[in-house]
This record gives sequence, C-alpha cells and structure tokens, in this order.
Amino acid sequence: MTSKNPLLSACLLFLLAGSLQAQSRETLLKYASESTEWKAAGNAKQYDESNIESFAGKDAATLKRYGLTGVTSGDWASAEGRVHLTLYEMTDASAAYGFFSFQRNPNQQGFSTIPLGTEGFRVGNRSYFWQAKYVVRLDGDSKAADNLARLISQNIFGRSRKPVVSEHLPLNNLVPESEKYIVDPAGLDANLGLDGSTLGFDDDVEIATGRYRVNGKAAALVLLVYPTQQIAKKHTDAWEAASPDDQAFRKRVGPLVAMVRETRDAHVAKQILNSVGYESSVTWNQPRPDVSLKEVILTIFTFIGIALLFTLVAGISFGGLRIFVKARYPDRVFDRSEDMEIIQLRLDQGLTRKELGS
Repeated sequence: MTSKNPLLSACLLFLLAGSLQAQSRETLLKYASESTEWKAAGNAKQYDESNIESFAGKDAATLKRYGLTGVTSGDWASAEGRVHLTLYEMTDASAAYGFFSFQRNPNQQGFSTIPLGTEGFRVGNRSYFWQAKYVVRLDGDSKAADNLARLISQNIFGRSRKPVVSEHLPLNNLVPESEKYIVDPAGLDANLGLDGSTLGFDDDVEIATGRYRVNGKAAALVLLVYPTQQIAKKHTDAWEAASPDDQAFRKRVGPLVAMVRETRDAHVAKQILNSVGYESSVTWNQPRPDVSLKEVILTIFTFIGIALLFTLVAGISFGGLRIFVKARYPDRVFDRSEDMEIIQLRLDQGLTRKELGS
C-alpha cells in the first residue's frame, strides 16, 4: 500500500531513519526484556572508554582501536538456563565487524560457525556474533545461548556491511572464517612479516587479510586500500625499490594494493593475485550522530512552527500594508475607482415580460 501524501511518507521515513540510527544498547535490551521467555537477572554493568580496561583487560586497546561506544554486561535467565550476555556497541558496522574478526580464530580447538546474526562462531560454551554496529558474546549452555541470541538478533536494526577493503578479498581458495579487518599496526599478525610503519596508516590505509590454500599450499593475502591512487602508487614504488625481487607477489589496481605473504611459490601467488580486482565506489563511513527519536520529532515540529510563523507574519504584513496605504492614500494605490468595474444584479427591479409575436 502506498501513501497518497508524499509529505507524510517523507516524514515517516525520516522518523524511521532517525530511530534506527539512534538505537542504543538500553533500547535494544529493553525490547529483549519484553519477551515472556527471557528476563534480566540482576543489574547489568556498563562500561565505556573511561573504564573498559577493568572489564576487557588486554582486549580494551583493541576495542578502542576499532571504535567503542560502550559495553553492557549482565546475566539473563529463562526456563532453559542462565546465560551471561555481553553487548558491545561499536561506532558503526565496520568497527563491529573488525572487532568480531579479531576475536575469531578458526584454528582454535572446538571452533565452529553458527548461523546467528550476520556471522557467528562458538568455542566451547562461548558464542559470538556480529550484526549492524553490535558484537554480542554469550557465555552459557549452547541451546540457551542460541535462544537468547536469536531474541537479541531479531531486535537489532541497521545494516550489516563489511568494510570496503574486506569485500575485495577473493573467495576462490579462501580458508573459511580466516578474514580479518585491521585498522592499525597493533592488529597485524606477526606471521605476515610486515613492518606496520611502512604500510601507510598515517595515510588512512585500511587493511584486510585472509588465509588461502592453493593446491594444498598455504598462503596469506593482504589487501590495502588507500584514499587515492597516488598514495597507493607512492607506497608501491617504495616497496619495489626496497625489494624488487618481490614484484611477483604484489599487485596494484587503482587505490588497492594486494600482497601475497607466507609463501615463496610464484605460481600460488599468481593464482591468488589474478582473482584480485577493484571497482570504484563511494561510501559514507563516518559515524552518524546519535539523535534520539524525541529530538527528531522536536526538530520536525520546530521547522513546522517556523514555517507557520513566517506565513502568519507575511500575511499580517501584507494586510497591514494594504490597510495603511488605503487609509493614507485613499483611491490612489489600491481599489482606484477608474480601475474598478462593479457588476450589479439589480434584484430590486421589477420583472419585465417579453413575448415573441407569432
């Protein structure tokens, strides 16, 4: 069904967009607590950048690097059991995916993927999934945790989009769940053998890595996306000057640079690099302002009030000017007799009969 009033439709879309982008942890958990099956058990603890070290320990620095808004941690209970829920709110979906990929390690004993959120995995009694700007961790029995995870997931709004650089990792021969998104030198795997100071983090480079297996041979691919082609060429030229023998293990396509690491097999490198491509696209990845629904509605009615006030002032001004001019200069500007033509019906005159003769 479509609305017959375009202005009403636009206002509704604006309100909906504002409410989606302003969804907070408190709002999300409030929706979940309205379920008849799950209830919060005890008071939840809140953390942000000022006290995240007391909660996350060594992961605190990682959370800050990717972009942390806050964390809510607490127990939830149902007839199926008790689950400890940790809700990480990041600045955007890219930050959430980055922290999720940092936690994921497919080589860890007991690792398995689970169909929760956008992507999820489980190790023992601990589950993770990411969706939109949230990373969710659940500790407890797998059946109860999955039940609570689905409840949380269905109440999360917003797009779940990976960073642009991660979307360019070729799928051919990719080891599942091995992708990572890196935003600074501290996130680099030491096995890659890369010097973080030479990669261009000062030039706002974004990096994605993935593990590949070609004909039984392992290798790693590092993708770097720079803001412009010129910056990418500058770094590529520097690497070629420093290690000219490694040209077969590098490839540049516009602002994207691909490097094959952890192998010296040129055939393996060629197969991986041949799958790397780049198409220009424009995205908005700056964090959006946290505007509440109340502020959105107040802003809309403020603009409506301003429009009505302007209309009222314009009407009074025009009417007042007309009255003033007619009083000051009668019959000279408005309603001049020579310019006016009055049509009179003369209803008080008698009826005159006119008959046609035969």
